[in-house]
Amino acid sequence: MAEGSDPIPAQDLNGTPITIGSYVLYLNTGTAGQVTELKQEEGTIWALVDTTGLYYNIQVLVVTDANAVKVRKERETGEIDKDDLVRQQTPATVADIGQVTGGG
Repeated sequence: MAEGSDPIPAQDLNGTPITIGSYVLYLNTGTAGQVTELKQEEGTIWALVDTTGLYYNIQVLVVTDANAVKVRKERETGEIDKDDLVRQQTPATVADIGQVTGGG
């Protein structure tokens, strides 16, 4: 579709509008990113996601918020904020391994 023409009417799996700049989640792999381009080919609408550089069929995307994308990017790059990590810990996620011993 040529620049300057009408925008492509795109909706995610739940019917939420997808536009350039939307943050989306690809359900099959959990990939998250921001939509940088929309295109339509043979009746199918595709969204280009910045984190992978790949086009995804909008029917398998779900619009999410920027925070979800930020957390996924941090996990993938290993650059997690220590304060965020501490806030995420709950008694269920903290395990006392003080009494664990190996065999032998």
